[in-house]
Amino acid sequence: MFGQIELENFIGLTKMPQEAASAWEDAFEGLVGASYIPLAYLGKQQVNGTLYHFIAGQTLITNPPIRRVVKLAILKKDGEYRLVGDSIEVIA
Repeated sequence: MFGQIELENFIGLTKMPQEAASAWEDAFEGLVGASYIPLAYLGKQQVNGTLYHFIAGQTLITNPPIRRVVKLAILKKDGEYRLVGDSIEVIA
């Protein structure tokens, strides 16, 4: 259904659906200032493109580094992936 998040039955990142893995790999290319590691793939949402929702570990490149857990979204639109900056929400 348009606009609703289609939840994924989490089976571990080694079994992440290929489309979600592609989103993850491509969205962070060239990103500076922070690094991310996927902790959980939550599901996808059809809006103006496809949003892939994740829980991730974030490390901000500061001195000392700041580490936290965030929820974030990656948008696939017109065949390209990008991290939706205003989707990043600190959860721990």
